[in-house]
Amino acid sequence: DDPETYEDTSRFVQNLAAEHGVTLTVWPLVEARQPSAKDNEALAKWFKMNTGKIAHHYWVAFERAFQEYGLESAIFVEEDLIFAPDFLALFRSTHWLFDADPSLWCVSGWNDYSFDHSSGDSCRLLRTSFFSGLGFMLRKQAWDHVRSSWPYAPTMGWDYAMRVQLRDAGKECIIPEVSRSHHFSNTGSSIRSAKQVRLMDAMTLAKTPTACGSSGPCHQFGNISYLVSESYDGWMREAIRESKRVDKPSVVHENIEAEAGTVYALGFVHEERISVLDHSIYPGKLNGAIPNDLRSEHYGLVAMRYRQRSWLLLMDLRSPRMWSVESRKPHPKLITVGANRGQNCRNACSDVGMICDNGQMYFVNNCTNLRKHFACEAGCAHQIGPDLPAYVPEDSMDTYQQCLVTYTTGSMNCASYHKNTARLCACIPG
Repeated sequence: DDPETYEDTSRFVQNLAAEHGVTLTVWPLVEARQPSAKDNEALAKWFKMNTGKIAHHYWVAFERAFQEYGLESAIFVEEDLIFAPDFLALFRSTHWLFDADPSLWCVSGWNDYSFDHSSGDSCRLLRTSFFSGLGFMLRKQAWDHVRSSWPYAPTMGWDYAMRVQLRDAGKECIIPEVSRSHHFSNTGSSIRSAKQVRLMDAMTLAKTPTACGSSGPCHQFGNISYLVSESYDGWMREAIRESKRVDKPSVVHENIEAEAGTVYALGFVHEERISVLDHSIYPGKLNGAIPNDLRSEHYGLVAMRYRQRSWLLLMDLRSPRMWSVESRKPHPKLITVGANRGQNCRNACSDVGMICDNGQMYFVNNCTNLRKHFACEAGCAHQIGPDLPAYVPEDSMDTYQQCLVTYTTGSMNCASYHKNTARLCACIPG
Protein backbone atom coordinates (compact mmCIF):
# COMPACT_ATOMS: atom_id res chain seq x y z
CA ASP A 1 0.00 0.00 0.00
CA ASP A 2 3.06 2.25 -0.24
CA PRO A 3 3.55 3.59 -3.81
CA GLU A 4 7.21 4.41 -3.05
CA THR A 5 8.10 0.78 -2.28
CA TYR A 6 5.58 -1.07 -4.45
CA GLU A 7 7.79 -1.22 -7.55
CA ASP A 8 10.81 -2.50 -5.61
CA THR A 9 8.71 -5.10 -3.81
CA SER A 10 7.03 -6.24 -7.00
CA ARG A 11 10.37 -6.52 -8.80
CA PHE A 12 11.82 -8.62 -5.97
CA VAL A 13 8.82 -10.98 -6.00
CA GLN A 14 8.96 -11.45 -9.77
CA ASN A 15 12.71 -12.12 -9.71
CA LEU A 16 12.22 -14.70 -6.97
CA ALA A 17 9.38 -16.32 -8.92
CA ALA A 18 11.53 -16.55 -12.05
CA GLU A 19 14.34 -18.09 -10.04
CA HIS A 20 12.04 -20.90 -8.92
CA GLY A 21 10.14 -21.25 -12.19
CA VAL A 22 6.75 -20.27 -10.82
CA THR A 23 4.20 -17.57 -11.60
CA LEU A 24 3.30 -15.04 -8.94
CA THR A 25 0.84 -12.15 -9.14
CA VAL A 26 1.33 -9.06 -6.99
CA TRP A 27 -1.82 -7.28 -5.84
CA PRO A 28 -1.28 -3.58 -5.14
CA LEU A 29 -3.55 -2.18 -2.47
CA VAL A 30 -4.99 0.51 -4.73
CA GLU A 31 -8.33 0.52 -2.93
CA ALA A 32 -7.01 2.74 -0.16
CA ARG A 33 -9.94 3.38 2.13
CA GLN A 34 -11.52 6.78 1.59
CA PRO A 35 -13.03 8.79 4.46
CA SER A 36 -16.72 8.20 4.94
CA ALA A 37 -19.42 10.63 6.04
CA LYS A 38 -20.00 8.40 9.09
CA ASP A 39 -16.37 8.71 10.24
CA ASN A 40 -15.92 10.69 13.43
CA GLU A 41 -12.50 11.87 14.63
CA ALA A 42 -11.82 8.62 16.53
CA LEU A 43 -12.71 6.47 13.52
CA ALA A 44 -10.61 8.54 11.13
CA LYS A 45 -7.66 8.14 13.48
CA TRP A 46 -8.20 4.37 13.83
CA PHE A 47 -8.23 3.76 10.07
CA LYS A 48 -4.73 5.29 9.89
CA MET A 49 -3.36 3.06 12.67
CA ASN A 50 -1.64 -0.28 12.04
CA THR A 51 -4.68 -2.19 13.27
CA GLY A 52 -6.90 -0.35 10.80
CA LYS A 53 -4.46 -0.75 7.91
CA ILE A 54 -3.99 -4.48 8.51
CA ALA A 55 -7.74 -5.04 8.75
CA HIS A 56 -8.12 -3.30 5.39
CA HIS A 57 -5.31 -5.39 3.89
CA TYR A 58 -7.08 -8.59 4.87
CA TRP A 59 -10.42 -7.30 3.63
CA VAL A 60 -8.91 -6.56 0.21
CA ALA A 61 -7.11 -9.92 0.08
CA PHE A 62 -10.31 -11.82 0.96
CA GLU A 63 -12.36 -9.82 -1.53
CA ARG A 64 -9.83 -10.35 -4.33
CA ALA A 65 -9.48 -14.08 -3.68
CA PHE A 66 -13.15 -14.94 -3.26
CA GLN A 67 -15.20 -12.24 -4.98
CA GLU A 68 -12.94 -11.24 -7.90
CA TYR A 69 -11.15 -14.53 -8.59
CA GLY A 70 -13.97 -16.77 -7.35
CA LEU A 71 -11.63 -19.20 -5.55
CA GLU A 72 -13.39 -21.89 -3.52
CA SER A 73 -10.63 -21.79 -0.91
CA ALA A 74 -7.33 -19.95 -0.45
CA ILE A 75 -4.33 -20.00 1.89
CA PHE A 76 -3.27 -16.74 3.57
CA VAL A 77 0.14 -16.17 5.17
CA GLU A 78 2.09 -13.22 6.57
CA GLU A 79 5.65 -12.13 5.92
CA ASP A 80 6.94 -12.88 9.44
CA LEU A 81 6.02 -16.58 9.50
CA ILE A 82 8.13 -19.65 8.80
CA PHE A 83 6.57 -23.02 8.04
CA ALA A 84 7.00 -26.72 8.78
CA PRO A 85 8.03 -29.00 5.89
CA ASP A 86 4.47 -30.37 5.68
CA PHE A 87 2.71 -26.99 5.96
CA LEU A 88 1.01 -27.28 2.55
CA ALA A 89 0.33 -30.98 3.12
CA LEU A 90 -1.84 -29.95 6.08
CA PHE A 91 -4.22 -28.09 3.75
CA ARG A 92 -4.16 -30.72 1.02
CA SER A 93 -4.95 -33.45 3.56
CA THR A 94 -7.86 -31.61 5.18
CA HIS A 95 -9.51 -29.82 2.26
CA TRP A 96 -12.05 -32.63 1.75
CA LEU A 97 -13.47 -31.93 5.21
CA PHE A 98 -14.99 -28.69 3.93
CA ASP A 99 -17.42 -30.75 1.82
CA ALA A 100 -17.90 -33.47 4.44
CA ASP A 101 -18.65 -31.11 7.33
CA PRO A 102 -20.35 -27.73 6.73
CA SER A 103 -19.53 -26.66 10.30
CA LEU A 104 -15.88 -26.21 9.24
CA TRP A 105 -14.78 -22.89 7.78
CA CYS A 106 -11.00 -22.94 7.98
CA VAL A 107 -7.77 -24.84 8.63
CA SER A 108 -4.85 -23.14 10.38
CA GLY A 109 -1.23 -24.18 10.78
CA TRP A 110 -1.05 -22.36 14.13
CA ASN A 111 -1.87 -23.74 17.58
CA ASP A 112 -1.63 -21.15 20.38
CA TYR A 113 -0.86 -23.93 22.88
CA SER A 114 1.86 -25.70 20.88
CA PHE A 115 4.55 -25.93 23.57
CA ASP A 116 6.95 -28.76 24.43
CA HIS A 117 4.93 -29.76 27.50
CA SER A 118 1.49 -29.50 25.85
CA SER A 119 2.01 -31.02 22.41
CA GLY A 120 3.80 -34.06 21.07
CA ASP A 121 1.85 -35.92 18.41
CA SER A 122 2.70 -34.34 15.06
CA CYS A 123 -0.05 -36.34 13.35
CA ARG A 124 -2.90 -35.30 15.66
CA LEU A 125 -5.33 -32.60 14.48
CA LEU A 126 -7.91 -30.77 16.58
CA ARG A 127 -11.09 -28.76 16.14
CA THR A 128 -11.36 -25.25 17.54
CA SER A 129 -14.01 -22.54 17.72
CA PHE A 130 -11.20 -19.99 18.19
CA PHE A 131 -9.89 -18.48 14.96
CA SER A 132 -6.09 -18.44 15.21
CA GLY A 133 -5.04 -17.24 11.73
CA LEU A 134 -1.25 -17.10 11.18
CA GLY A 135 -1.07 -19.32 8.12
CA PHE A 136 -4.59 -20.52 7.35
CA MET A 137 -6.89 -21.82 4.63
CA LEU A 138 -10.31 -20.20 4.40
CA ARG A 139 -13.25 -21.35 2.31
CA LYS A 140 -15.26 -18.99 0.12
CA GLN A 141 -18.48 -19.92 1.88
CA ALA A 142 -17.02 -18.54 5.09
CA TRP A 143 -16.08 -15.17 3.58
CA ASP A 144 -19.45 -14.89 1.83
CA HIS A 145 -21.01 -14.98 5.28
CA VAL A 146 -18.42 -12.92 7.16
CA ARG A 147 -18.26 -10.01 4.68
CA SER A 148 -21.96 -9.25 5.18
CA SER A 149 -21.53 -8.80 8.94
CA TRP A 150 -17.94 -7.50 9.13
CA PRO A 151 -17.80 -4.63 11.67
CA TYR A 152 -17.29 -1.24 10.09
CA ALA A 153 -14.19 -0.71 12.24
CA PRO A 154 -12.83 -3.87 13.93
CA THR A 155 -10.93 -1.84 16.50
CA MET A 156 -9.51 -4.88 18.31
CA GLY A 157 -8.11 -6.23 15.03
CA TRP A 158 -9.22 -8.21 11.99
CA ASP A 159 -8.48 -11.50 13.76
CA TYR A 160 -10.89 -10.70 16.59
CA ALA A 161 -13.49 -9.76 13.99
CA MET A 162 -13.04 -13.25 12.50
CA ARG A 163 -13.31 -14.84 15.96
CA VAL A 164 -16.59 -13.09 16.67
CA GLN A 165 -18.02 -14.10 13.28
CA LEU A 166 -16.84 -17.71 13.66
CA ARG A 167 -18.53 -18.10 17.04
CA ASP A 168 -21.62 -16.20 16.00
CA ALA A 169 -22.14 -18.59 13.08
CA GLY A 170 -21.34 -21.72 15.11
CA LYS A 171 -18.40 -22.66 12.85
CA GLU A 172 -14.94 -24.05 13.57
CA CYS A 173 -11.40 -24.51 12.27
CA ILE A 174 -8.96 -27.40 12.17
CA ILE A 175 -5.56 -26.91 13.84
CA PRO A 176 -2.61 -29.26 14.43
CA GLU A 177 -1.54 -30.37 17.89
CA VAL A 178 2.01 -29.31 16.91
CA SER A 179 2.07 -26.03 14.95
CA ARG A 180 2.96 -25.91 11.26
CA SER A 181 3.62 -22.17 11.30
CA HIS A 182 5.88 -20.15 13.57
CA HIS A 183 6.23 -16.42 14.25
CA PHE A 184 9.91 -15.46 14.02
CA SER A 185 9.95 -11.65 14.05
CA ASN A 186 11.02 -9.77 17.18
CA THR A 187 9.03 -6.68 16.23
CA GLY A 188 5.72 -5.92 14.56
CA SER A 189 2.28 -4.45 15.01
CA SER A 190 1.39 -7.07 17.66
CA ILE A 191 4.85 -7.97 19.02
CA ARG A 192 5.90 -5.15 21.32
CA SER A 193 7.66 -6.69 24.34
CA ALA A 194 10.46 -9.08 25.25
CA LYS A 195 7.90 -11.25 27.06
CA GLN A 196 5.95 -11.70 23.83
CA VAL A 197 9.15 -12.65 21.99
CA ARG A 198 9.93 -15.25 24.69
CA LEU A 199 6.45 -16.70 24.31
CA MET A 200 6.82 -17.03 20.54
CA ASP A 201 10.26 -18.60 20.98
CA ALA A 202 8.78 -21.17 23.39
CA MET A 203 6.29 -22.41 20.79
CA THR A 204 7.12 -25.58 18.90
CA LEU A 205 7.20 -26.12 15.13
CA ALA A 206 6.79 -29.56 13.59
CA LYS A 207 9.75 -31.00 11.72
CA THR A 208 7.79 -33.77 9.99
CA PRO A 209 8.75 -34.14 6.31
CA THR A 210 5.91 -34.22 3.82
CA ALA A 211 4.85 -37.65 2.57
CA CYS A 212 2.86 -36.16 -0.31
CA GLY A 213 3.93 -35.67 -3.91
CA SER A 214 3.50 -32.43 -5.82
CA SER A 215 0.13 -33.66 -7.14
CA GLY A 216 -2.44 -36.32 -6.48
CA PRO A 217 -4.05 -37.42 -3.18
CA CYS A 218 -2.41 -36.34 0.08
CA HIS A 219 -2.96 -38.20 3.36
CA GLN A 220 -0.21 -36.72 5.50
CA PHE A 221 -2.18 -37.20 8.72
CA GLY A 222 -3.69 -40.60 8.04
CA ASN A 223 -7.40 -41.21 8.60
CA ILE A 224 -8.79 -37.92 9.90
CA SER A 225 -12.49 -38.75 9.73
CA TYR A 226 -12.51 -38.33 13.53
CA LEU A 227 -12.54 -34.56 12.87
CA VAL A 228 -16.11 -34.64 11.53
CA SER A 229 -18.21 -32.88 14.17
CA GLU A 230 -20.30 -35.78 15.46
CA SER A 231 -17.31 -38.14 15.72
CA TYR A 232 -15.12 -35.50 17.36
CA ASP A 233 -17.68 -34.63 20.04
CA GLY A 234 -18.21 -38.31 20.77
CA TRP A 235 -14.46 -38.78 21.22
CA MET A 236 -14.28 -35.82 23.60
CA ARG A 237 -17.28 -36.88 25.69
CA GLU A 238 -15.92 -40.40 26.06
CA ALA A 239 -12.55 -39.02 27.19
CA ILE A 240 -14.29 -36.81 29.78
CA ARG A 241 -16.34 -39.72 31.12
CA GLU A 242 -13.21 -41.82 31.61
CA SER A 243 -11.06 -39.01 33.00
CA LYS A 244 -9.75 -38.42 36.48
CA ARG A 245 -10.95 -35.10 37.88
CA VAL A 246 -8.58 -32.40 39.07
CA ASP A 247 -10.10 -30.00 41.59
CA LYS A 248 -8.05 -26.88 40.96
CA PRO A 249 -5.27 -25.68 38.65
CA SER A 250 -2.61 -25.56 41.37
CA VAL A 251 -2.65 -29.37 41.80
CA VAL A 252 -2.35 -30.20 38.10
CA HIS A 253 1.45 -30.44 38.17
CA GLU A 254 1.59 -32.72 41.20
CA ASN A 255 -1.09 -35.14 40.01
CA ILE A 256 0.15 -35.54 36.47
CA GLU A 257 3.74 -36.06 37.58
CA ALA A 258 2.50 -38.91 39.81
CA GLU A 259 0.32 -40.74 37.27
CA ALA A 260 1.64 -40.61 33.74
CA GLY A 261 -0.66 -41.92 31.02
CA THR A 262 -3.87 -40.80 32.72
CA VAL A 263 -6.52 -38.50 31.19
CA TYR A 264 -7.19 -35.62 33.58
CA ALA A 265 -10.10 -33.19 33.44
CA LEU A 266 -10.31 -29.81 35.13
CA GLY A 267 -13.59 -27.89 35.22
CA PHE A 268 -13.45 -24.12 35.57
CA VAL A 269 -15.49 -20.98 35.01
CA HIS A 270 -14.46 -17.91 33.05
CA GLU A 271 -13.46 -15.97 36.15
CA GLU A 272 -10.82 -18.64 36.92
CA ARG A 273 -9.45 -18.64 33.38
CA ILE A 274 -6.23 -16.72 34.09
CA SER A 275 -5.28 -19.07 36.92
CA VAL A 276 -5.98 -22.08 34.68
CA LEU A 277 -3.80 -20.66 31.90
CA ASP A 278 -1.01 -19.84 34.34
CA HIS A 279 -0.88 -23.27 35.99
CA SER A 280 -1.81 -25.53 33.09
CA ILE A 281 -0.70 -24.06 29.77
CA TYR A 282 1.78 -21.21 29.59
CA PRO A 283 5.40 -22.00 30.46
CA GLY A 284 7.71 -19.94 32.65
CA LYS A 285 5.55 -17.02 33.76
CA LEU A 286 4.59 -16.16 30.19
CA ASN A 287 0.85 -15.90 30.86
CA GLY A 288 -0.37 -12.44 29.88
CA ALA A 289 2.14 -11.98 27.06
CA ILE A 290 -0.86 -12.04 24.72
CA PRO A 291 -4.54 -11.44 25.55
CA ASN A 292 -5.90 -14.01 27.99
CA ASP A 293 -8.52 -15.60 25.75
CA LEU A 294 -9.15 -19.30 26.09
CA ARG A 295 -7.50 -20.28 22.81
CA SER A 296 -7.41 -23.49 20.75
CA GLU A 297 -10.69 -24.41 22.46
CA HIS A 298 -13.56 -26.46 21.13
CA TYR A 299 -16.62 -24.71 22.55
CA GLY A 300 -14.91 -24.19 25.89
CA LEU A 301 -12.96 -27.47 25.90
CA VAL A 302 -9.17 -27.50 25.53
CA ALA A 303 -7.63 -30.93 24.87
CA MET A 304 -3.87 -30.93 25.32
CA ARG A 305 -1.05 -33.26 26.20
CA TYR A 306 0.67 -32.57 29.47
CA ARG A 307 4.45 -32.99 29.52
CA GLN A 308 3.90 -35.45 26.67
CA ARG A 309 2.91 -38.09 29.22
CA SER A 310 -0.81 -37.55 29.81
CA TRP A 311 -3.89 -35.82 28.45
CA LEU A 312 -5.36 -32.79 30.16
CA LEU A 313 -8.91 -31.64 29.35
CA LEU A 314 -9.81 -28.12 30.47
CA MET A 315 -13.60 -27.64 30.55
CA ASP A 316 -15.44 -24.33 30.72
CA LEU A 317 -18.40 -25.29 32.90
CA ARG A 318 -20.61 -22.70 31.18
CA SER A 319 -20.03 -24.11 27.70
CA PRO A 320 -23.24 -24.56 25.67
CA ARG A 321 -22.01 -28.08 24.85
CA MET A 322 -22.51 -29.11 28.51
CA TRP A 323 -19.37 -31.25 28.58
CA SER A 324 -19.73 -32.51 32.11
CA VAL A 325 -22.27 -33.36 34.81
CA GLU A 326 -20.73 -30.42 36.67
CA SER A 327 -21.67 -28.03 33.85
CA ARG A 328 -23.67 -24.96 34.78
CA LYS A 329 -26.87 -24.07 32.99
CA PRO A 330 -28.53 -20.70 32.50
CA HIS A 331 -31.21 -19.91 35.07
CA PRO A 332 -34.51 -21.30 33.75
CA LYS A 333 -36.13 -17.88 34.04
CA LEU A 334 -33.20 -15.86 32.70
CA ILE A 335 -34.18 -12.99 30.40
CA THR A 336 -32.09 -10.40 28.58
CA VAL A 337 -32.80 -6.70 29.07
CA GLY A 338 -31.34 -3.83 27.08
CA ALA A 339 -30.33 -1.11 29.54
CA ASN A 340 -30.55 2.59 28.90
CA ARG A 341 -27.40 4.44 27.97
CA GLY A 342 -25.14 4.87 31.00
CA GLN A 343 -27.30 2.56 33.15
CA ASN A 344 -25.84 -0.38 35.04
CA CYS A 345 -27.48 -3.81 34.94
CA ARG A 346 -28.55 -3.77 38.57
CA ASN A 347 -30.83 -0.86 37.86
CA ALA A 348 -31.92 -2.15 34.45
CA CYS A 349 -33.02 -5.48 35.94
CA SER A 350 -34.64 -3.71 38.89
CA ASP A 351 -36.74 -1.71 36.41
CA VAL A 352 -38.39 -4.98 35.29
CA GLY A 353 -38.77 -6.38 38.82
CA MET A 354 -35.75 -8.70 38.64
CA ILE A 355 -32.11 -8.82 39.73
CA CYS A 356 -28.89 -9.04 37.73
CA ASP A 357 -26.57 -11.96 38.38
CA ASN A 358 -22.85 -11.71 37.52
CA GLY A 359 -22.57 -15.41 36.72
CA GLN A 360 -25.53 -15.33 34.34
CA MET A 361 -23.94 -12.53 32.30
CA TYR A 362 -21.64 -15.05 30.59
CA PHE A 363 -24.62 -16.87 29.09
CA VAL A 364 -25.86 -13.75 27.26
CA ASN A 365 -22.46 -12.55 26.02
CA ASN A 366 -23.02 -13.09 22.30
CA CYS A 367 -24.05 -11.21 19.16
CA THR A 368 -27.38 -13.03 18.83
CA ASN A 369 -28.66 -11.70 22.14
CA LEU A 370 -27.37 -8.20 21.43
CA ARG A 371 -29.20 -8.07 18.11
CA LYS A 372 -32.48 -8.81 19.90
CA HIS A 373 -32.26 -5.45 21.66
CA PHE A 374 -30.01 -3.20 19.57
CA ALA A 375 -29.64 -2.32 15.89
CA CYS A 376 -25.88 -3.11 15.74
CA GLU A 377 -25.68 -0.99 12.56
CA ALA A 378 -21.85 -1.14 12.43
CA GLY A 379 -21.66 -4.86 13.17
CA CYS A 380 -20.78 -7.00 16.18
CA ALA A 381 -17.20 -6.94 17.46
CA HIS A 382 -14.95 -7.68 20.42
CA GLN A 383 -13.82 -5.32 23.17
CA ILE A 384 -12.52 -5.42 26.72
CA GLY A 385 -14.28 -4.19 29.85
CA PRO A 386 -16.52 -5.25 32.76
CA ASP A 387 -19.41 -3.23 31.27
CA LEU A 388 -19.87 -5.66 28.36
CA PRO A 389 -21.74 -6.91 26.40
CA ALA A 390 -23.07 -3.57 25.23
CA TYR A 391 -24.14 -1.34 22.33
CA VAL A 392 -22.42 1.97 21.50
CA PRO A 393 -24.82 4.85 20.68
CA GLU A 394 -22.19 7.57 21.22
CA ASP A 395 -21.24 9.08 17.85
CA SER A 396 -17.76 10.22 18.98
CA MET A 397 -16.52 6.67 19.69
CA ASP A 398 -14.52 4.57 17.22
CA THR A 399 -16.97 1.75 18.03
CA TYR A 400 -20.01 3.90 17.21
CA GLN A 401 -23.12 1.79 16.49
CA GLN A 402 -21.30 -1.47 17.17
CA CYS A 403 -22.54 -4.24 19.41
CA LEU A 404 -19.68 -5.44 21.59
CA VAL A 405 -18.98 -8.82 23.17
CA THR A 406 -15.91 -9.77 25.20
CA TYR A 407 -13.73 -12.88 25.43
CA THR A 408 -10.86 -11.49 27.51
CA THR A 409 -12.49 -9.50 30.31
CA GLY A 410 -11.63 -10.97 33.71
CA SER A 411 -15.06 -10.72 35.34
CA MET A 412 -18.38 -9.30 34.20
CA ASN A 413 -20.00 -7.05 36.74
CA CYS A 414 -23.66 -6.10 36.99
CA ALA A 415 -22.70 -2.84 38.70
CA SER A 416 -20.43 -1.64 35.90
CA TYR A 417 -21.51 0.85 33.26
CA HIS A 418 -20.06 3.26 30.72
CA LYS A 419 -21.50 6.66 30.04
CA ASN A 420 -21.29 6.09 26.27
CA THR A 421 -22.80 2.60 26.01
CA ALA A 422 -26.04 0.72 26.65
CA ARG A 423 -25.49 -2.62 28.35
CA LEU A 424 -27.11 -5.98 27.69
CA CYS A 425 -28.14 -7.44 31.04
CA ALA A 426 -28.87 -10.91 32.39
CA CYS A 427 -31.90 -10.69 34.66
CA ILE A 428 -33.40 -13.40 36.89
CA PRO A 429 -36.13 -13.43 39.54
CA GLY A 430 -35.02 -12.01 42.88
